[in-house]
Amino acid sequence: MSANENKYNLIDLFAGAGGLSNGFEQTGRFKIVGAVEINKEAVETFIYNHQNDKELIIRSSDREESDITSIDFNKFMNEKGIDRSKTVVIGGPPCQGFSNANRQKNYLISGNNQLVKEYARAIDEIRPVAFLMENVKAMNSNKHKFFVTEHNDHSICAYSSEKHLKKINGSEDPFWEDDKLILLETDKVEYRDLITRIVKMRHVKPLISNEVELSRIRSVFRKLKKTEPYNPTSDKKKKELKEIFQIINSLEKYESEKLNNERELSDIINNTINTFKEIAYGRNTDNKKMLDKLEIFIDFNQLLRFLKEIEVEKILTSGDPEVIGDKKLKVIVAVKSYNIVSYLEKFFKHLGYRITMGTLNSNHYFVPQKRQRFMILGIESGATHCNEVVFPKKYTQKGFTVKDAIGDLENIAPIKDITENILDYSVEQNKTIMQNYYRSGMKSKVIYNHVNTDSGALSKQRFEEIKKSGGRNFHSLSKELQEVSYTDVARTQNTIYLRLDYDIPSPTVINVRKSMWQHPINAVALSIREAARLQSFKDNFLFKGSKDKQYQQIGNAVPPLMARAMAEQILYYLGEKPKKCLKDEFR
Repeated sequence: MSANENKYNLIDLFAGAGGLSNGFEQTGRFKIVGAVEINKEAVETFIYNHQNDKELIIRSSDREESDITSIDFNKFMNEKGIDRSKTVVIGGPPCQGFSNANRQKNYLISGNNQLVKEYARAIDEIRPVAFLMENVKAMNSNKHKFFVTEHNDHSICAYSSEKHLKKINGSEDPFWEDDKLILLETDKVEYRDLITRIVKMRHVKPLISNEVELSRIRSVFRKLKKTEPYNPTSDKKKKELKEIFQIINSLEKYESEKLNNERELSDIINNTINTFKEIAYGRNTDNKKMLDKLEIFIDFNQLLRFLKEIEVEKILTSGDPEVIGDKKLKVIVAVKSYNIVSYLEKFFKHLGYRITMGTLNSNHYFVPQKRQRFMILGIESGATHCNEVVFPKKYTQKGFTVKDAIGDLENIAPIKDITENILDYSVEQNKTIMQNYYRSGMKSKVIYNHVNTDSGALSKQRFEEIKKSGGRNFHSLSKELQEVSYTDVARTQNTIYLRLDYDIPSPTVINVRKSMWQHPINAVALSIREAARLQSFKDNFLFKGSKDKQYQQIGNAVPPLMARAMAEQILYYLGEKPKKCLKDEFR
């Protein structure tokens, strides 16, 4: 395939806004033929940046949303007549299950992790000539596991059963092992008999399973740990109050055929309802007392949720869970587990791919940001002349800085209204190589998405103090400005109210609106376009959705320039070249 012939087909799984595929497209050698993404705002952005072609989003016939769990990729490839030998698959399964934000869990029984298996299934069904999978650095950790499940040829469990593992492992020693899951730890020893009965039951139902209600319960717990009694009766807290009444309503309607006759559990539910009512009606005078009343409800709900999750995920257990301990009770269950990365390595090699895997830093590929991502790159063995596959070497040692990326926008004040979205861009001279890259492809002298949050008085005061003192983040603030809204100041992350430094690369870009990131020079919140530039999106890539959704799409994205470097490496192994090399772009 020469540079003038047809492009490789590109399928982007968990596409988000499209950072990964955008990098591949910049080589001029890849054309998107399908994308999977369930978030509607990200889909809107993806479609807009692909000539408004809605047909690119892959859906099953019975679903409006692009849900990978319902997609038959064999059927998709055959119906579209797509040549598998000229198809490359890319994608990053959502990383909630592996993120450091979830490090408090020793084990992860998580449906999010199932999406990694969905990626593996897609590779199995499509059999592309090459693939790239990316995730957070923490994915390659011994704490993050898959669990051996029942076998079912017609479900995702076919990719985690012992039958499947033995098939891909061949004659080697098993990489899965005996393990135990801790389902509950509690000092409420008086409930031992009730707990013992519950863990022997099947098809139990959690007391609360709705994610919005669970989120509100966690929020209530945080507020009950403060000194001032928590009573959400003010006008500003109407939403909180409404959600608490939703929890009360759900508990009052709770029914479970297995648990309805458990008197002790009924008492726990009633006590919980009454406790939430005391809070809702403003009768709470002692936060600690409220916490003590709610603790056993939290314990039981967690236990019931874990039991339900084991059932739904079809995790194989050796017998019923055990209740052990005297002064402190533990509920444990015997299972078998295996390392996620070890599994993927075995699986992809079994399918006939030569692979490499490891953690890469985006700043080594011209991205003005230090962002570490774990990647697996695979090339179909028969498609390459190389016996070994490796990642591209570092393109740069020093890397670009924040000023290289956004310095030209310093004197263009961001707007607040996303519906306007367009500002004049009149910078003609003294642009950096990086800024010239961003402006390439722009047909008019405008800047899009240069919008930031309409910060409140307190945030503005904090921005000004951090700037005036030459501070770096929240911890640079006076005690007064810290404690006005943060209970445990010491535990506040260094990325909160972060003021960027012009002279170095940006740290890992997250949802900078939620973290209140600040411009290096101006005492204002970082704009959507500035965050996008730190991720290496060109100015002609537009974001859609609400302000927060746009910030979130950017924070979730893979930097296009990092993706472009990986795309060039894939082309090399396939005996091809990009239309323009990334190194030449910044020569």
